[in-house]
Amino acid sequence: MAGIGPAPILFNEFFQMFMRCMPPNGWPVNSKIAVGNSGGPDSTCLLFLLKKLLTDLRSKTMARQSIPTSVVSLSVNHNLQEASQSMAARSAANAAAMWVEHLTLDIPWGTPPFAAKPVAGQSMEQVAREARYHVIFDGMARTGAHSVAFGHHADDQVETSLMRLARGTTELGAGGMRRCRRWGMGTGDVEGGLGWVGHHGLNRWIMRPLLEVRKDRILATCEEHRLDYVNDPTNFQPEITLRNAIRQMLTLQEEGKDMSALSGLPPHISSSLEKIKIAAADLQETTMDLEGGLHQLHGAVKVLSSRLEDVDNEVTFHLKNLTLPSPPSTLILSSHALPAIVDPTVRLALVLRVMRYVSFHPWGSLRADGNRRRTSIQRIIDTLWQSDGAPPFTAGGGVLWQPAIFNAKKRLRVGTQCLGRQLQPGERFAWMASRLPAVPYYMLDTATLSSKLDVDITERLAIAMSRGDNSLEVLFDCRFLVRFDLSQIPEELVAALRKYQETGVNVRIKPYTKYYWPKVVLRKPSYPDTTYATLTDNGQMDTFGHAPWVNMEYIRLLDAT
Repeated sequence: MAGIGPAPILFNEFFQMFMRCMPPNGWPVNSKIAVGNSGGPDSTCLLFLLKKLLTDLRSKTMARQSIPTSVVSLSVNHNLQEASQSMAARSAANAAAMWVEHLTLDIPWGTPPFAAKPVAGQSMEQVAREARYHVIFDGMARTGAHSVAFGHHADDQVETSLMRLARGTTELGAGGMRRCRRWGMGTGDVEGGLGWVGHHGLNRWIMRPLLEVRKDRILATCEEHRLDYVNDPTNFQPEITLRNAIRQMLTLQEEGKDMSALSGLPPHISSSLEKIKIAAADLQETTMDLEGGLHQLHGAVKVLSSRLEDVDNEVTFHLKNLTLPSPPSTLILSSHALPAIVDPTVRLALVLRVMRYVSFHPWGSLRADGNRRRTSIQRIIDTLWQSDGAPPFTAGGGVLWQPAIFNAKKRLRVGTQCLGRQLQPGERFAWMASRLPAVPYYMLDTATLSSKLDVDITERLAIAMSRGDNSLEVLFDCRFLVRFDLSQIPEELVAALRKYQETGVNVRIKPYTKYYWPKVVLRKPSYPDTTYATLTDNGQMDTFGHAPWVNMEYIRLLDAT
């Protein structure tokens, strides 16, 4: 008698999956969610389930919960293979059949910020991924979507975990993809460049409702509801990407077939597969047997994913207890309670969270985590946990660590002045994390700074005013969002901006204080800069007698995702 096949995903079951992907503060009222739709079975299944769910909830009591009210399908045409056009057409046809708004996004290879069309090779996967995410974010902005859902499933999660092991990740990274995470500021450094989304990415979310569902159940759901889809032929070519090679390896093992099909892989892929085997054998939290089949691997990765969530929660708890009142853009941690944190993984995660919060690299990027260099991160951990008297130091991520002495009633002491000092009543030792200075703060007005720190906003202000805009936002140093209320801009600045091309005057945002807070200045040839707005020690604005035409907000987050 034939065995019972995999069960399709039930609608009530999908509702629970979807709600587990809810952002920490919920979804905005009447928000829209996008689906990354490739036309394949995974995204087709997700689009169908999500459309059905939102349609049903609109007529039920559950609709009163804060959930998205509409869905839009976003399809990316990479133009990298012969099947690109047919896959894009299938995506559009599926969306139309479900009465879902759809947008096809073409990647204009060779048009900035996109590089020339990549050829098959080691970097093709990464280049295509960055381009794909760039146009998807643009599609979200164009359609007003607050979040995007991808059809990644449990089999994909195993592949991702193994890929990260090949790159030398920690056990935190081996937990794979998160069900829900912020988009982040992107991977690029240049505003407008590929991968760069800036502060807008802090309010956009990526979610993966199907992350705990096996591929066979997705296929069963498509069959149950007669959903048409296409298979990407490149997914079955192991010589193209490491992910494909991992998928082929797991499939051959699952079917008990000979591994000789993997013998002709490019050297970099073969080398990565060997690294995976070694790294998997060294895991401490769980046993990951590559020859144990997909079922065992699913269980192992689920353990690691669960461990990641537990660590996130524990770090959040400790940060609430350790954090002392801190100057804007810094974080002061009381050192007396640090020794109570003994788990090395929690220590690692806590340090990475703090670095991400104060770094000047894009929030969510690997560089904000110091590229997760193990020796550098371990140096930070060793210093913070073993000494109150170490001198200031840096170990990557654009973060300066300094000893501090905190007293709620007195001025904060920071740096070398704390070394060898006996604590007085009411004082406690602490560590301050802050932005690593590019130059000493007393040289900020005379040193030549990069365009990221000495930002000329003259043209942006002039254009916004000529269009009749009421406001302008500028992200400064990937840390502060500077907002200008153009209806209250001082008259002398308005007059200067009208003639800036003839007179050479300009309005700039520059850093000041040792914490590199922003200030807005007017620069005239042969004259000292005139300051029009600064941030004060208590986080308030000083506009020097003018109306409150500028607001400065530190926007980096201490959240796990």
